[in-house]
Amino acid sequence: MPLLQEMSSTRNASTTSSNTASIAAARRTLHITNSYFAPDDDVRRLLTGAVRRGVDVRILTPAPEQTDVKTMYYAGRARYEELLAGGVRLYEYQPTMIHAKTVVADGVWSSVGTMNLDNRALALNDESILIVRSEATAARLEALFADDLRQAHEIVLETFRKRPWTSKVLEKAAHVMSRVI
Repeated sequence: MPLLQEMSSTRNASTTSSNTASIAAARRTLHITNSYFAPDDDVRRLLTGAVRRGVDVRILTPAPEQTDVKTMYYAGRARYEELLAGGVRLYEYQPTMIHAKTVVADGVWSSVGTMNLDNRALALNDESILIVRSEATAARLEALFADDLRQAHEIVLETFRKRPWTSKVLEKAAHVMSRVI
């Protein structure tokens, strides 16, 4: 298994660049599992841009009943409508809290590590990721992703737009706080 790169850095310049490069370079598929998914403007633009290039972008996060940090859950949902309207497919894993942080691009490139797609991970935490160029590794991670999707609920734009106003208020408040949490 060829190890492309192992990265760890304070303030995440290297790890952030690697994850955003994976999103920007994907041509067919981009499958992300993230326990705290509250992407900033740049990451959201990259994800919807990938869809416009024809990339199948799917993101798996914990269900509301399963997450251990509700504020991050609502902060991420504050931007679901934009992502769903942009063609990104979003899923919430039902059985338990999912703590995986993986990215698989085009069935070749994979990353596994500690980095979430949220402001804290992108700017504050000391994160590490392992990037591998291997079809076998990517295939194994894709199989796990497919298994997890079978136990997940897909968020649909039309249904999401009809969520209760109380959820929208929580999402907006959490989004404002997401810059510091």
